[in-house]
Parts: sequence; C-alpha cells; structure tokens
Amino acid sequence: MPSLTDAQDSRTRRLIVADPSVATRLKAMSQVFEELARGLGYVPGIARGRIRRTVHADAILLANHEVLRSLTTWPAGCILTEAAPFSHASIALLSRGVPTVILDADQGHRLVEGTPAVLDGAAGRVLQASIHPDALTPEPPPVPRSLQTRDGERVALRVSVRTAKAACCAREQGAAAVGLVRSEFLLPADDRVPDKGFYVQAFGDILAAAAPLSVTIRLLDLAPDKHPAWAAALPKTGPLGRHGSRLYDDPLVRSVLDAQLAALAELCPRYPVRVLIPNLATAAALARWQRVVSAAARPCDPVVGPMLETAGAALMVDRFLAQSALVGIGLNDLMQSLYGADRDVPQVSDALDPYAPGVYRFLGQVARIAGAGLERIQLCGILPQLPGVLPVLLGLGYRTFSVDVAHARYLAQTVATRTCAQDRALAEAVTAAGSAREVKGLMGLAADH
Repeated sequence: MPSLTDAQDSRTRRLIVADPSVATRLKAMSQVFEELARGLGYVPGIARGRIRRTVHADAILLANHEVLRSLTTWPAGCILTEAAPFSHASIALLSRGVPTVILDADQGHRLVEGTPAVLDGAAGRVLQASIHPDALTPEPPPVPRSLQTRDGERVALRVSVRTAKAACCAREQGAAAVGLVRSEFLLPADDRVPDKGFYVQAFGDILAAAAPLSVTIRLLDLAPDKHPAWAAALPKTGPLGRHGSRLYDDPLVRSVLDAQLAALAELCPRYPVRVLIPNLATAAALARWQRVVSAAARPCDPVVGPMLETAGAALMVDRFLAQSALVGIGLNDLMQSLYGADRDVPQVSDALDPYAPGVYRFLGQVARIAGAGLERIQLCGILPQLPGVLPVLLGLGYRTFSVDVAHARYLAQTVATRTCAQDRALAEAVTAAGSAREVKGLMGLAADH
C-alpha cells in the first residue's frame, strides 16, 4: 500500500513541515498497516518470500509442530503455530539460524497462502513485502571480545553448535568460547555406528573451525526424540526416563561413548577442550565419569563437568561446584523437570511458560546455593534467548551463557545497554510477581505474545 507520507499527499507534507513529529507518527502508523501478524520472536534475522504451507528454500514456511518434526530441508524463514518452543524440533531452527516467529493458531489461520511477506524474527513480526527496510530490526555488530554491562560487569556469551560452520561463525562473531557441542547430532552419512575415526574427523573439524577458542563438548546425549538410525533398537522411554548418561550402561551406547573419548584423547593435545556429561544426578556420578574421561584422555586431563537437567540436581549445585571448574545447567530439560510436562508435546507447552515467575524463583534459589561459585555456572538452552529474559538472569547473578549463533549478537547488544542495578531490580520484581502476565509487563512485553 502507498505510504501515508507519500509525496503526492500535499496536505500531509504541510503537516510535516509544521510539526516534524508528525512524520514519526505517520511512519509508525504505516508500519502497523503493513503488519500481517505479531507474535513471539524465536530466531532473529530477516527472511523474505511467499508464505507457504510446504517447504520451499526461498519461501516462509507456515507450519505446526508436527510438520516441523518431519522437515528434512529448510525454508528461508518459518512461522510456527501450535509450537513447542523447548522441543528439539524447534531448536533445530535455532541451530540452523532460520528466522522464526511463533504465532497462535488463530493468527496462523488468518495468513493467506502465497502472500509475499517479510519476516522479522527479532521483533516477532510478519510484514507485507512492501515494508521499508528501515522499519526492520538491523543486525547488531559482532560480540565484543570483552563484553560488559554499562557499569563494567563482565558477561561471557558462549555459543552452542552442532557443525563446524557454526563454530566458525561463533569465532567470527566474537563469541567467548564454544560452550556446547551437541555431539549426538554428529552422524555418519551412511547411518552406521560412529567410531573413533568418525569422531576424530567430526570433532577435529569443529575444534579447528573454532580455534583458538576453548570448546566444550557435551558427550553423547540421546533422548526419546534424539534416536539416530544407529540407535533405533534402543528402548524409547518417556521424557523423564533414560536419556543422556542414564543410557551409558547400554553396550551399544557405551561403545559410541568410548569412540568419542578415544577421539578426544587424540585431539586434546592440540586443542583446548572441556567435557560435559549430560543428565547427571549426583556428585558421586560426576566423580565416576571424571575418572573414566581422565583415564581415556591420558596424557591430557580435560576439565570434566556435569550438565544438570533436573530440579533435584540443580539444588545440589554446590556439591557439583566443589568437584569441577565447570557446571552446565540444561534449562530446556530443567523446565520440564520443574513442571512435569514433556517439552516435545505442544499440547502441554502452556505448562512450560518461560515467563512464569516460578522459573525465576527457582533459578534465584540455585544462584544463592552456588554462592561464589556462580561465576563457574554456564546456563544452556532456549530460556536466555527468549525476548526479555536475559536481563532477569543477569539480575539473578548469572554471567555465563551458551546460546545459539543466531542470537549471540542480539544478546550482546542487550547486555551492553543494561546495568547491574537495573537488572537486580528487575529480577527482584519478577521473582515477586504473581503471574506470567505480570512478568511480561515487567519485561516490557505485550501480555498476549
């Protein structure tokens, strides 16, 4: 549609001359008219193309969770309805940097197949193709090597990856380190069981791409919806059943784990590597796996830390910190542990509300238990990457995060605009809030998005 400030509208031109602020207000009105839908920004970035319900590389895919789970190729952008934001299927969009907006089902139904559109993932907006580029969210500069808040508090933004390409992007964009290699997604092309040779190549490519950054490799982390072809015979259990290190007693899984450790033993002398053991519940289990990794990696002795993924494990964080210089908290699994809801089922996604004040009360309690060791905790997962959340986590005292490459620049920009006093006050208000709606208001977000 023509802009309200079109040069042919002489009356509008006279108004602008008389009051320059009119131009700003009219521009805002024009953008509202050009907005097709507004929801939750999930993956930042700009995508252009026609809205389609089937996958096209140059189109914006309009899909629900079931469609997303079956994708084998990737669109230019994605509009998700009936979403499960903490699911592995959704995380794949993050890992691949596909700009994505989450809408409710009614908004999705109102979008017309074939409409030319622009998707602004950072702002959570779907817009008409005629929108002026100046109205879109600009890409921030790379992450500063020494990222600080406005009042000088240092923050470490590490990056989670599953490919060498993502590791290279992490280095180029200024990430502090590769905080998490999702090793379960490194798979031979022929679906065979991975062996040492495969992992020497796969790990080596990531380590070389990230160099000289430190790289933390999370060892094999299979789960109900992360069963590669080689593991098809393994029993599939519920979301809170056997996954991660709880499967390491299976002979097939242990053989692949041993292949990973043998590859690390070969690579450790050349690269700075740390190791995370997924889904550990006790300090005794951590001690056991520290001995296993240390023996396998000789003569190297990499830091071996736990990934805490349940509420019970997180509340024992001080015991884990006493044994390791690195403790990861897996927020995606922690959410489903807290609320007893499968993160891969969209029908219960309301129970996993990232704006529920209970989430932040719990993380505040964990921070207090960690005490001075809080600086050695790395938060991993979707939560810090959702709109409005990072300042609250900073206010609770967390300083180290492993996020997806697509979000790193945007989160760094947020850090640089904040002060510790601001964030502590926000965190205090959020943990005292009585509802998710109130939390969203404190974060400056619309209550219905």
